[in-house]
Amino acid sequence: MDTKLIEQRRPTPAEKAKGAEVVFIREDKQGRQVKIMACKCHESWEQWGAHADALSDNCAAVDRWRAGRA
Repeated sequence: MDTKLIEQRRPTPAEKAKGAEVVFIREDKQGRQVKIMACKCHESWEQWGAHADALSDNCAAVDRWRAGRA
């Protein structure tokens, strides 16, 4: 895992206008913050806004959110 989850929050109005239902903030090894937006998609979810490695690192967090356990 190259990033760690540091925050999960509701989207701002601008993020919500882009389709986000939740926003995750992750931090990479260099201390840079990475923002990932996500939303429900049928019985699953979709996420966007970051590079593939950060999105992969975020799968467990977005799974918990989608299942209502976050």
